[in-house]
Amino acid sequence: MDQSLKTSNLSEVEHHKSESNLHKRRPSKEEDEHFHSKLEGSHEAAKLRKSAPGERIQHFHTPVEFSWSQFWTTFLYENLPPVFVSPIAVLLIERSFSRAWHITQHRALCLVSPKHGTVGSIIFAWAIMYPASWLISSALILRLFGYEGLVQNVDLFQMILAYLFLFMRRLIISIKYAYFRPEDVALLCLPAPNWDEDKTNRRLVGSGWSDPASFPGLIEDELTCAMDENDVSLQGITFKLDKDVCHVMNNHPTNELFAAEKKNNQEDEVNSGFIIHQILCSVYKIKFPTFFNITAMICALCITLLPVFFRMHYGLDVFGESIFENIIFVGCILGFFGSTGIMFFGFISAYDFKRRFNSMKKLGELITFPGVPISDFLFHIPKEGKNNHEQNSENLLSVYKNEEIADNQKTPNIFIDLKKRSNVFAWMNCRKTLRSFGEGYYLRIQGYTSTLLMYSFFCIVILNVIAWMQLRHHVSTIYLIIMIIIVIASISIFSISKATKLQTLSSSQRNLVRKEIFLQEEEMWHADSQENIKDDLNELRSAKALLEQVDESINFNDLMYKPTRVLGYSANQNVIGSTLGIIATGAFLAIEGFSGSGISYDINGWFNY
Repeated sequence: MDQSLKTSNLSEVEHHKSESNLHKRRPSKEEDEHFHSKLEGSHEAAKLRKSAPGERIQHFHTPVEFSWSQFWTTFLYENLPPVFVSPIAVLLIERSFSRAWHITQHRALCLVSPKHGTVGSIIFAWAIMYPASWLISSALILRLFGYEGLVQNVDLFQMILAYLFLFMRRLIISIKYAYFRPEDVALLCLPAPNWDEDKTNRRLVGSGWSDPASFPGLIEDELTCAMDENDVSLQGITFKLDKDVCHVMNNHPTNELFAAEKKNNQEDEVNSGFIIHQILCSVYKIKFPTFFNITAMICALCITLLPVFFRMHYGLDVFGESIFENIIFVGCILGFFGSTGIMFFGFISAYDFKRRFNSMKKLGELITFPGVPISDFLFHIPKEGKNNHEQNSENLLSVYKNEEIADNQKTPNIFIDLKKRSNVFAWMNCRKTLRSFGEGYYLRIQGYTSTLLMYSFFCIVILNVIAWMQLRHHVSTIYLIIMIIIVIASISIFSISKATKLQTLSSSQRNLVRKEIFLQEEEMWHADSQENIKDDLNELRSAKALLEQVDESINFNDLMYKPTRVLGYSANQNVIGSTLGIIATGAFLAIEGFSGSGISYDINGWFNY
């Protein structure tokens, strides 16, 4: 293609620009173009740090790691009473009033500054979050250490279960900060706008990650981080595709950082970063299903109201008789209703595992003949005049209709032919990057799933303690524990099933690669006797050799080194079976304990002991 014509085409396509919120480096189109223009080949783009100027190396992102220091520090902050005690702990640890002030505000331990948070957030913190935390903690202390005659109508185990929901929330927050990048942790000590509420929301699984479309630039930032972590620049690595397909892609508007074409591309080449970006946008810019929110609220409401209905059934005062019992019951209700957030994390974990599965599946479909119709693949940018949320819920999947495609009777397919070495190289780098996309959120979600599962195990332990030690309890506690186990375990297993499906996909794609190796081996045997296709044979041999490395890489990285984990184990059917086995065994032991000990209840529903 004539270079002047190509330059003209590049300028005609109107790509959009989104502001980056990264702190180590702010990627730009001009900087990337300058860097890629100096590369001699795709192999140099796969050695990002070696190919980049020396002064830029320190600005690339490194893989996310769990920080025990941040975990225990946050665990301490969160479990101390907010407003009164936790700010003092921050001051003692930071040893600087200025740093302690900003950390206290950014972490919402005593939020009062409108510079650090919105007015709505401040009102919510003081009207709901802080009072609920004080009440639940005070209720547990009163029940444990209060005079027995004043709190005897309160079941200690119900209060423990309610407090555990708050404790699990604090544990989840500790896991969140443990997976923060060091540069983000450093900014928590600085005044706004170095760090503000928008940056906090972008890092939240329940806010930014559940709806990336509402946070422009989030997908691009995480993709940039994923490339840095894998030491690769996907825009410098190209796929060789059908020329008509390439032409359509080159004229498709998208984010300027991940356009399909760059100046030194051939007619049949497309930037691999464009392919990955289109996949991510089509999957991640779909709004989190409202059904999950409603289900979490209904489950939490049922758990909250169950003890109330039982107390009414047995003729007991719903909120107790003394002021201490009133406080404790209010704490119980707040704790049980606070389980909404815990269940929400379970659903969003399952949803994210599903999104990752869909992303990897789309990438796998591109190497499976006949590929994917281009009209189904390209992501449609929402029109400015249309509400973003409305557009997201309607058709943010790939519904882009290019005028040139509409004129054709048949929509062309995107098919990545792995007989070409350059395609094998590009596809594997895309796969590694896609696997690392949003790794901080990914690791946190694995931790959240494990935390949720641990709560159901703890409920099994409490049930057996009551049964075998014959401790004083109300009959409603037994039904409450059973309901919590069923609800929490169901959500956990639902999430684990999605994680298992994602993990199984690695084996499925490895099978695709091995099948391709097998077919290429047979094709090379037939081609050995034909002199006229010597060049094609060399290309095929080269592609096969690289495919064998892809096979080994998938086997090591996905199945051994970094599999999707739950409770520290690779997610598979054995984990689900073990989970069900533990719950079933615990339930049978509890039933045996109740039936063998002859437990009975009085007219008010209390255990006769």
